[in-house]
Amino acid sequence: MKDHPKKGKERVKLSRRDFLKAGAAGLGVAAMGGLLPDMLLAAKAPAFKKGTSLSILQGSYFIAPGQDLYKKQAQEWGEANGVTMSADFLNWPDLQPKIGASIQAGGYDIVELWPGWNYLYKNNLVDVHDMAEEFGKRGGGFEKYVLVSGKVSGRWLGMPHGYSNGSMAYRIEWFKEAGCPNAEDGNKVDLTWDEYFAIAKKLKAKGKPFGQALGHSTGDPPGYCYPYMWANGAMEVQKDGKTVAFNKPQFVDGMQKFIQAWKDGYDETGTSWDDSNNNRAYLSEQISSTFNGSSIYFNAKRDKPELAKDTHHMLIPKGPAGRFYWLETRTFAILKNSKNIPAAKEFLKWWFQDKQFGDWWRLQEGYMLQPVVKYYNDPTWLKDPKMLPFREQPKYGINLGYAGPPNEKAAMAWSKYIVVDTFAKAVQGGDAKQAIEWGADQLKRIYDR
Repeated sequence: MKDHPKKGKERVKLSRRDFLKAGAAGLGVAAMGGLLPDMLLAAKAPAFKKGTSLSILQGSYFIAPGQDLYKKQAQEWGEANGVTMSADFLNWPDLQPKIGASIQAGGYDIVELWPGWNYLYKNNLVDVHDMAEEFGKRGGGFEKYVLVSGKVSGRWLGMPHGYSNGSMAYRIEWFKEAGCPNAEDGNKVDLTWDEYFAIAKKLKAKGKPFGQALGHSTGDPPGYCYPYMWANGAMEVQKDGKTVAFNKPQFVDGMQKFIQAWKDGYDETGTSWDDSNNNRAYLSEQISSTFNGSSIYFNAKRDKPELAKDTHHMLIPKGPAGRFYWLETRTFAILKNSKNIPAAKEFLKWWFQDKQFGDWWRLQEGYMLQPVVKYYNDPTWLKDPKMLPFREQPKYGINLGYAGPPNEKAAMAWSKYIVVDTFAKAVQGGDAKQAIEWGADQLKRIYDR
């Protein structure tokens, strides 16, 4: 979902401290187990010594000003509190292995966890329950998707800051040419997957295919594949959290349709795409629609205003079983092996105050979905009608492992890209049944443990 961050890691040096090099994959470790300066200071003496340092690890931002603001905020807090701050921002697929290495060997104090990782690494995370509850209370309560996914055994092991949005970005004029009803206003577009695929076929015939990432990346591939699976009546497991319900006849039928749609309407190189390829393809006008966050539109407004004018967003299509989004919260967590836990807590407590968090959230114009309900009615959403479909996304959000609960097994299946790889195998081999049988077998190996 990006076009700003460079491939690989961007290291932001707010100090000259070196970090331990990554050496272990995240799954391996999981298996092992304008404010004024004086306003930045706590009312009482801090519970940490001045002169300490704090290191932070996040995924790279697709809204570049958001990353710049975060760095500025961290530096301001550090200067006011006598703490040397440093931050690394990694390409999304590289984040989990680096976190795993830090859990094993040290290196970071605060890490950004993707959904499910709070379960995988629960034994390595500091409890911040009271801090998170206070943030939720100030915000009028957490959104449902945050409540479902953010706690582990009833406790907050990280501070929830929402999740990046995602919907179908599309070219207005080309969709009009393909006969899409209400194409001029994405808020009024309500398509089924079959209807969406029919438009893809028409536009590919004109040299403007759809594009979709099906590679090993944490944003767009699962954000597309999980909802399509649910919309066609399948799921990883049933409500008991044990019975695999992936190999369903209706899902086999739906996958066969997807195989045909991929051939007829998509750029077929998408099986190797990550979260950046579809951004580049759309911004270079090679594709006419893709599942993505609002970063495409945000950056088009800056760099390609005519393209932005011809771009809108619509809710993800619906299938026989309904409309779904994969939606869970990310969290900022403190590692237990940190030597600076008191400073890390104070920084997070400060950053999640209304001023800092609100400035960061609004600057990204809704790219990060609201974790607390008060932001649903924030004027930010009303500045641009093309952003409004994203505001409705939480209404359709469900968790990894649905209909079962989010847990370590669901997170493991996601980290292994089982669902995503099922789609990739299907379009590469052309056999929906065989691909889904493979996926079901892989899921059973995890859920039968």
